[in-house]
Amino acid sequence: MLRGTFDVDAAMANALKINMTFRIDMWDGTTRVIPSTVYLGHGSQYLYVGGKFVGMGSNPMSDANSSEPECFQVLFDATNKGVLETPESGSMFGVNVRVPDDTLWIWQYHDVVWVYDSTQYKHMMWMPSDNYYSGHIPVSMEDEACGYENSTGTVTVLFSRFLRLDNTGINMIRPGERWVLGFLFELWYQKELDNRVDGWPQKTFGVWSSNSSWWPKMVIDLTNPPSTYR
Repeated sequence: MLRGTFDVDAAMANALKINMTFRIDMWDGTTRVIPSTVYLGHGSQYLYVGGKFVGMGSNPMSDANSSEPECFQVLFDATNKGVLETPESGSMFGVNVRVPDDTLWIWQYHDVVWVYDSTQYKHMMWMPSDNYYSGHIPVSMEDEACGYENSTGTVTVLFSRFLRLDNTGINMIRPGERWVLGFLFELWYQKELDNRVDGWPQKTFGVWSSNSSWWPKMVIDLTNPPSTYR
């Protein structure tokens, strides 16, 4: 577990690098523009995901000394059908940039699964897998690091997850497969009782929507990867 600044470009030098921009429509009519780079690599056991998000900052809460989290998620259509079914899997990495000293700390770091919530929301949604399975399965996320560069407001993250755990029902991706996946960025604003999200490579559904056909998706075919891709 690493804190402070680190060079994600060096750590993920041989990874697949994807440049993207999240544009989040805010409650006050403005748009948060977040230029980002996501890095994907894998070994025989793990998928490695890195991220660099430029121009981040503090999301205000009612308490001026606290901040709301900013969450990056990678979501998988592991059955490659183009729509989400249960049990699809994902990973969430949430960070806070704390005010007033701009220190960084991790808020959430866990697996998520696409399931029906029968208790509060009564529709399909991404739910923490430990909530859905009552904590009785091993988590697929293995280790993590995050950093914050104050002058540019750049958050960097790096985490790993097992490509497959055969004793669970949710982690179904393997090295060398064709993956359908999407990326999601979410800003929480408790002060306005409102969460704002954007997905890449297409605009995604609102955070409480159950329309899985809107989820952000792209295809990465690893059935014949270059020799430098690990």
